[in-house]
Amino acid sequence: MDLPSAPVAFDASVRPRADRGADVGAALGLLFLEVLALLLVFGAWVLSGFNLDPGRTVRADPLWGYLGVAGVVGALAVVAAVIASRSGAVVTVWTPCFMAVIVAVGLCGGMAVQQHEDKLNNPAPTPAFTGEAGCRSGGDNSECADTGG
Repeated sequence: MDLPSAPVAFDASVRPRADRGADVGAALGLLFLEVLALLLVFGAWVLSGFNLDPGRTVRADPLWGYLGVAGVVGALAVVAAVIASRSGAVVTVWTPCFMAVIVAVGLCGGMAVQQHEDKLNNPAPTPAFTGEAGCRSGGDNSECADTGG
């Protein structure tokens, strides 16, 4: 005669998994929101330099502030991936990770472009001349000034 046994109250070897439909739905929803946020940030930057007046020259804002906002979107994507990982939502983990990689590549490219733009707009000052400035009468070297005077 077998004695009845109760089921195990907690089994650490069994990881709960999210329902596949809810997982895919959350992944697509997050992907949509992340892409929308990045399009809004990029669109705001494009509109900062948009002008319909042909007589007026307008330059776009520097990218630094927009890159910071895009970095926040990437960081939120990483947080969403961590939360999805802890929930067992396998598909939802990959889409925010993908977006975080896209944002990181965009940040690196944007920083390189903005640094190049900053160098073009603010060139380094030319170094001061420290050698001989020239000779006064065309004689020998004892008559040459070394401070430009």
